[in-house]
Amino acid sequence: MEIDKIYVISLDGQVPELQQKILKNLQTLNFESTTSCGVYPAWDGKNQGVPEGYSVYKNWQLEDTWNDWWKREVIPGEVGCAVSHIKVWEKIVAKGLKRTLILEDDFHPNGQLNNLDEPPVEWDIAYLGKSKIKKDAKEESIGGSWVKPVASYCMHAYIVTLEGAKKLLNGYKIKQNLIPIDEFLIATYTEHRRPDIKALFPPKIKAIATADEDFISQKRKQEDSTIEVSPAKNPNLMKRARLKNKETAKQYFEVLDDSNWDAWKEKYLHLTTAKGEWDLIVDDLGHNVYEFPLFTERFCKEVIALAEAQDKWTVDRHSNYPTNDVLLDELDLNGIYNRVLHEVVRPLCMHLWKLKGPAWDKFSNENFMARYTMSRQSHLALHHDRSHLTLVVKLNDEFDGGGTWFPKYNLLSNPKRIGTATIHPGMITHQHGARPIYKGKRYIAVSFIRTHNEP
Repeated sequence: MEIDKIYVISLDGQVPELQQKILKNLQTLNFESTTSCGVYPAWDGKNQGVPEGYSVYKNWQLEDTWNDWWKREVIPGEVGCAVSHIKVWEKIVAKGLKRTLILEDDFHPNGQLNNLDEPPVEWDIAYLGKSKIKKDAKEESIGGSWVKPVASYCMHAYIVTLEGAKKLLNGYKIKQNLIPIDEFLIATYTEHRRPDIKALFPPKIKAIATADEDFISQKRKQEDSTIEVSPAKNPNLMKRARLKNKETAKQYFEVLDDSNWDAWKEKYLHLTTAKGEWDLIVDDLGHNVYEFPLFTERFCKEVIALAEAQDKWTVDRHSNYPTNDVLLDELDLNGIYNRVLHEVVRPLCMHLWKLKGPAWDKFSNENFMARYTMSRQSHLALHHDRSHLTLVVKLNDEFDGGGTWFPKYNLLSNPKRIGTATIHPGMITHQHGARPIYKGKRYIAVSFIRTHNEP
């Protein structure tokens, strides 16, 4: 595969040790001897700020989002990275370079350029290494070494054509709306997940990628990015810090800190339910299916973030009707959740069903979170639970469809509000299933409640 020029973007390119490493890795790539190479000095966003003529996209930071990277402003390291790539594109256009390989100095070759065949389609950008956002997403082969890429992070190794560089510079106002550069590139060749970014940078670029996602990898994995050293600004560092142990995790997920139980309940439990005023807020959906507010929206958002940060999801924990789920015990949340069930839900159940006797003095619970997605599991077949009672809590509303369907009663439970719980008998009389979702992700917390002793 012919390449006119190789640029290695480096903030520390003058350090002899790094120069030696870059040179060694370039030699391993085994490119044509006629291809010239050079180290391009990166823009130091931390010390140089935003250059004249550039500005940061003012609406990048979102308050209500599941994505930690979107919860804070574009940071100096990201500004510097974006500016560096843009300036290289400008250099490509100024020199009229037909094909340029752009590398970041932490690149690590796993393949050789002379083994890459000529792409069989027209293209502007060719990834030689990346990280798919959805790890299990399938990419369409376009022949030879190449595929049509799905949305992917990382720009440590890619080839851009002269026309591609012109499109990136002239087809978008990226210099006036700086965002993390890999988020920008995603939008240019596929539909971005954020509507505002999708509208700001609509797809115009023809992108391809090597079928081997790690043809050129990063010495430092994308998920270990340390573009900023402050945990408050780098979600990856936050996750490592908060998951180091439970005590550290409490600093970042207050939901795990029950040292002041009254304060915890005030923060995370619905006030009326916590006071035991059940007849005021419990809705009888019919046929022993009840609905009531249990948790605050803050609780729901924190436990979803906690589960995604831990990333201990399973797919085969239940043999007959497996769900994509994680036990609350794995999240260090089970003790707190059981306390809520004992103090709030147990007396509510005794009130609703007029339950009496020592068997109901204590519950034995299996508590877990389930996640429904379009790519992995969008529904759950009809079944009975192995429980006396089943509690289902709605944790989010960023999905379409869903809900618990009881065919015998022609009844659908699909609460409108986040934090709302549905409770129903689990065995014999209440066969049910999870209706499919049609977009987004659906998160629920489920408890299989059993009496401590048989009545």
